[in-house]
Amino acid sequence: MRAGESRLAIDCGSASTTAVLAWPDGTWVPLMFDGEPALPSAVLVGGDGDVLTGHQAWQAAAADPQRFIPAPRRSPEQQLAVAGAEVDALDLVAATLRRVAAEAQRAVGSVVEDVRLVVPAGWGPRRRTWMRHAAHRAGLPQPRLIEAPVAVAGHLLATGVQLAVGSYIVVCDVGAGAEVSVLRRGPAGFEVLATLADASAGGTAIDETLTAMFADTSPAGGDGQRWALLASVGAAKHALADRVAVTLPLPQGEAAVLNTDLLEQAAHPVLQRVAQLAIEAIAAAEISVNDLAGVYCVGGVARMHLLEKVLTETVGVTPTVVADPARRPSGEPPTQAPLTPQRPQGCRRRSRCHPCDGPPRLRYPASCRLAWSPSSC
Repeated sequence: MRAGESRLAIDCGSASTTAVLAWPDGTWVPLMFDGEPALPSAVLVGGDGDVLTGHQAWQAAAADPQRFIPAPRRSPEQQLAVAGAEVDALDLVAATLRRVAAEAQRAVGSVVEDVRLVVPAGWGPRRRTWMRHAAHRAGLPQPRLIEAPVAVAGHLLATGVQLAVGSYIVVCDVGAGAEVSVLRRGPAGFEVLATLADASAGGTAIDETLTAMFADTSPAGGDGQRWALLASVGAAKHALADRVAVTLPLPQGEAAVLNTDLLEQAAHPVLQRVAQLAIEAIAAAEISVNDLAGVYCVGGVARMHLLEKVLTETVGVTPTVVADPARRPSGEPPTQAPLTPQRPQGCRRRSRCHPCDGPPRLRYPASCRLAWSPSSC
């Protein structure tokens, strides 16, 4: 694969990290990690100081739970301890970014010099500088930072969505947590007018609630089995995107059934908080719902039909889920300008969610694939 003028866009999220390589002629390809387009951001710090990343970290968590960190991306002020010893979270995030850099270099045959990092719009200078330091420690060139909602808005324009200068949109980025932003399109690009975030209003909170439900029926024996149960729950939750029920393996060797009713019971309070964030962000931007040209949802939780229902009922606007171009309907990764995938057809059968030896393998990367759109150049 050619290296000339390639660009590497990375979204290092709380739960997962995704990356895309792109070229000026519009061709692009998502980086793959263990055969998947999403690399779990989790790490495990070994007793010898070596850091396992991604699925390897999750697989080792059951045997060494006190050294496992599922979400190492922290505020610079937060201290992090592993097995009683303080560690630098910067090193842990750098380990994940280092793996992304190595995969990009393997894909193109040389170091990629143009790097974009997607960051939350609500991050201030200190956290943005911290992320630049993590990239530097990972051996990446000095990155350009792209705010996630701005990347989403640029992608909308690049895919033909008509947004007039002066129009307002809301971007609900609901992954591990939630960030809701109000943007205005100006003559020179998009401006973030207001942004609100809540780490407890996303997929992690839903997974924790479901894990607590099933832990009551099959108590996990220690942190190792808890991580295994959390991984199974996450995998089952994503399998419900096109099924009505799945069999959930439990750490004690038993099995339970997770269906859409249980999922919605766990998710509804979390998604209601997302809707409340949207209302508050619109008010903070000093506009009304009637001023909006659209509400757009991205992130893993955006695939849940309940989010669309809750936003419609609470905010008064039916949102649009931004189609993820990282995979074609066939499931094959694209090698050139992406096609918009079709919405998966609902399958009304009951399906088994096989025991997993790692976290849920997400098939839908986050906003990193948006950061290479023309508007972010």
